[in-house]
Amino acid sequence: MAEARPQANPTNFEGMSVGVVGAGLTGVLMGIRLKLAGVRDFVIYEQAADVGGTWLRNTYPGLHCDVPSHLYCYTFEPNPHWSLVFSGQAEIRDYFRKCAEKYGLIDHIQFNTRVETAAFDEASGAWDLTLGDGSEARHRVLISATGGLTEPHIPNIPGLAAFRGEQWHSGHWRHDYDFTNKRVAVVGSAASAVQVVPEVVRRAREVYVFQRTPNWVMPRRNVAYDAATQAAFADPATKSAASHRRMLYRNALMTYQVFRRSPRAVGRLRRMALDHMRTHISDPEMQAALTPSYDPGCKRLLVSDDYYAALAADHVQLIDQGLGQVTETAAVASDGRVIEVDTIIFSTGYKLGGRADGRPAMHITGRDGLTLSRALSEQPEAYRGVAIPGFPNYFTINGINGPIAYTSLIGSAEVHADYIVKRIRDIAELDLRSVEIRLDVTRRYNDRIQPELQTMSWAGACQSFYKDDTGRILSFYPGTVGRMRREFRRLTLDDYLVDRRHSPEVASSAETGACLSVNDGPLPRGPSRLI
Repeated sequence: MAEARPQANPTNFEGMSVGVVGAGLTGVLMGIRLKLAGVRDFVIYEQAADVGGTWLRNTYPGLHCDVPSHLYCYTFEPNPHWSLVFSGQAEIRDYFRKCAEKYGLIDHIQFNTRVETAAFDEASGAWDLTLGDGSEARHRVLISATGGLTEPHIPNIPGLAAFRGEQWHSGHWRHDYDFTNKRVAVVGSAASAVQVVPEVVRRAREVYVFQRTPNWVMPRRNVAYDAATQAAFADPATKSAASHRRMLYRNALMTYQVFRRSPRAVGRLRRMALDHMRTHISDPEMQAALTPSYDPGCKRLLVSDDYYAALAADHVQLIDQGLGQVTETAAVASDGRVIEVDTIIFSTGYKLGGRADGRPAMHITGRDGLTLSRALSEQPEAYRGVAIPGFPNYFTINGINGPIAYTSLIGSAEVHADYIVKRIRDIAELDLRSVEIRLDVTRRYNDRIQPELQTMSWAGACQSFYKDDTGRILSFYPGTVGRMRREFRRLTLDDYLVDRRHSPEVASSAETGACLSVNDGPLPRGPSRLI
């Protein structure tokens, strides 16, 4: 994709103020797209002290992306100087920081600022924000770029408060801790655990890995790009960078076929994962304990070159019953085994969009006092991951059923950001008070994609955060990036309830709650509701 540039005949965005919540990879992307479109009045609110999102907050040892580096960057801002095929946390954090600096976003970001509440004012068509320091702000458009996995989750384990040793979550890593001669329990066996465990095994005297459910672990095969390769990637004449990205994307499509439950792809991945495990684990009982009962793709696929080798070390034990309780000095497995430990590290995932105290990350109130938490608890659905009925002038990036699953989520984020800019341009050019995605359009879309999602691996016989209690898949979009782009190109403002500012028709219809479409054709009367 060619680098995005400002429009030849830019829209007049005078008076168009936009608030973006979050300065991670999607917030930075949204800021870049706004600036290139000609929007000058926008603020990005970030509760941390710098950009980077999850790549700023998480610093645990061994942390690498599980998407190849050359796919984990903006298509309009490739980085020829990635040091590894799968880059580490610091390098990825620095990439997003450099992008924010290059495109002049730093002056638009309010760091160390939490958005506590956001309420839509129907009279003005604006969002009123209350910030963490008690100050207020107002924006015509509000965009959530916070990501779904925010606050570390520690399960409610009986006796945990009485433990006299050290304990923490991998998302809040203790870099000052000395593991020398320590007995360490690592709770969890998923994405962060497969990276944390090898690092702890290298440092501690004894390590106990508490596994509740085994996962499919693929070899990462992480290697360095030498100086000559990086130089070739940096030279457009060689076209080697573009060729390399195409190769990486073709490889990612094999994972997509696994998600589509292709027997050939599932069988190939299963063999690859089992061969990888058996290369390092020779004990038949441990092999059985590490082999999932569900097909690959039902839960998140993991990648690691050294997890199985770490489990095979003499001073490591796999506890395949999970953690049942904790005493003052010990971790007790679900089967009653008592293991004396000095330290407990939780690699147990993250809360979905919440805070440590259980409150939502941001309290959002839309039309007619409808809160976002209530709307999504009653009907957890959105329109293509970008809009929610009942919340005018409010957009999300990679929201419900928004992200793609088989490659970098930056691909879907770019599609979403470009779409949001189009709707902002509509508001500015047509002098609209608000646009709100129609309920019937949203329902029709979800009724179409849910049956397709039920044919995919995520609907399999395993527990995961991909689906709700009813089995509806909420995390992903079922198609490819190319399909998503094609579908989004066809979308128009006709999908929305539109409220004009100065149209006589709207002025008269406002008394009855009616809204008019952009072409003055009738749309459903009354605000779109979920209740």
